This record gives sequence, structure tokens and C-alpha cells, in this order.
Amino acid sequence: MNAYQKTAIATIIATIFLISVGSLVRITGAGLGCPDWPKCWGCWFPPSSIEEVDMAYIQEKGYDIQEFNPIKMWTEYINRLVGVIIGFLVFLTFLRSVRYLKSQPAIFWYSCLSFALVGFQGWLGGQVVRSGLQPGIITLHMALAVLLLCVLIYATFKTGQDQNLENISSDFCSKLTRLSILLFFFTCIQMLIGTQVREGIDPFIKDAGGLPRSEWLGQVGMIDHVHRLSSWLVLITGILIYRAIKTTRSAGLLPAISRWLLAGIISQIFLGVLLAYASLPRYAQVLHLTLATLLLCGEWYLILVLRHPRHDVGTSAVQAVAGDQGFASIYH
Repeated sequence: MNAYQKTAIATIIATIFLISVGSLVRITGAGLGCPDWPKCWGCWFPPSSIEEVDMAYIQEKGYDIQEFNPIKMWTEYINRLVGVIIGFLVFLTFLRSVRYLKSQPAIFWYSCLSFALVGFQGWLGGQVVRSGLQPGIITLHMALAVLLLCVLIYATFKTGQDQNLENISSDFCSKLTRLSILLFFFTCIQMLIGTQVREGIDPFIKDAGGLPRSEWLGQVGMIDHVHRLSSWLVLITGILIYRAIKTTRSAGLLPAISRWLLAGIISQIFLGVLLAYASLPRYAQVLHLTLATLLLCGEWYLILVLRHPRHDVGTSAVQAVAGDQGFASIYH
């Protein structure tokens, strides 16, 4: 593993962690723990008490000092710090991609794109705070974080070797690729619908109006039922991919990916049931979003592996036919 790959992978891990922290910020209502941006209560470093806050600045900006909450403030500030670290990591990834400019220019340009995306994300994070946590901007902020992950995973993948997909024909591989793209699409839709469900719950975090936590989801409306029902599309597609790969009796990377993806999808459904019937526990909300992000990353990686296979010259016609028959058998 070279320096570029190490930096890019570190950035991917940090971005997934940031999404988890962002989820924690949202479910605890800490999004405005620092009501201004890029400062926090008028300070570059969070004040330890109200006495350290410049009241003239607070009055000028129109902030309510009664909203000062050290726990929420530090939760939001840590979220911002992780974002800054990711910015430095992406910049370092970009610098280390220069070595590929002539030999593999795609790696360099996708690294440039990731650098541009993280810069835009920083600006958008400020807009989220300035807008008072406008739901649409929050959703866009989350979607761009996922896009950043996909760009980084693709650039990192291009630096490695194509995977040897033994016992799998090119035609079978193409069919499996289409099924994997469908799974990725369904998961993206599920994640988008999930953010809409989250937006429906947000008002109750600030003021539940005496409504028990167990009844919050019931107030969201039809979108919650759509979110539950569409999870079946993800599960069924995941099972089809798992069975298709299993019929090839291939060893190595593909079976491992399919097993982990199916286990992740089942775990997601379990977490969804837990959220629906256990009064939305906070830890389950963080795990739900984090696992959804990991699933998207795994599905994207599976697509890349299938679209850039290396078939051994010695792969026989018998193996090719067996693979095609195996794909057909999953529907019976």
C-alpha cells in the first residue's frame, strides 16, 4: 500500500466517522450548539462558561444566550474539527495524486474533484448553521458527503489491480453488475427517504409538546411507511446478488462482499424495527445511518470490482456456461 492509498483510505474512514458524528449532532439537537460559523459563540475556541461570551457580540447577532449549552456546543465543535481534519487529509490526498498525473490521470482528476467537494462541503456546513438548520440544506450536506466517499473510493480503487474473478464469465459479470447497480440505487433512495423521516422527527426534538417519544414516528405520516416498505426492495436485491455469487462457487473477494452486504442489510432492517418499536433510541439512530453509509460504500466497491474484472486466459467455456446457468437458477 503506497502513500496515496494510505491517505485516501484514512480520509474515507474519517468521512464515515464524520457522518456518524453528524448524526449524533442531529439527534441530540446540537446543530446550533455553536450558533455562528466559523466561530463558536463569537470565539475561535469554545468558551468554557457563559462569562467568557462577548455579550455585545451576542446581542449584535441576535443570539439567545439562554441557548448556551456546553454539551451541545462541544458536540457541534467536535463535528467541525473532524471536518477540518478531513479537509487537510483530502488536500494531502490531492498532493499525493500528482504522481499519477501522467500514468493514470483519472486518479489525479478525481482527487481534484474530492478536494473541490470538501471545500464546498465546508461552505455548505456554514450555510446549514446560518439557515437555522434548514432541512433541505442538511439533506444536501449529507448527500455530498456520500458523493465524496464514492469519489475517494473510486480514486483509491484505480490505484490497485483489477480483481481476478475466476469461474465467472464476462456475460455473467455484466448481469451481476446491473443487479449491483440496482441495489446501490435502491439503497440511495432508502437513505434519501430516511432523511425525510428524520426531518419529520426533528421538530419533536426541540419541542415534543408533551407527545411521548414512542409516538413521534406516528406523526411523520406516509413517508415512514414508504421507508419501511421500500426496505424490501433492498433486501430482495441483496439476496439475489448473494445467491448469484454463491452459485458460481467462486472463492475470494466476491463471496465475502456479498455475505457482508447481506448481513448489513439484515442488520439495517433489525435496527429499523428497533427504532420503530423501542421509542427511537439515540444509539440506534447513529448506528442506522453509519451502517447505511457503510452499505453504500460496500455496494459501490462491488460495482467497481465487477466493472473492472480480470479474467484468467485459462477460464474455460464450461466455467462461462456454468456461471450463466447459475445466474438463471437464482430465480427458481
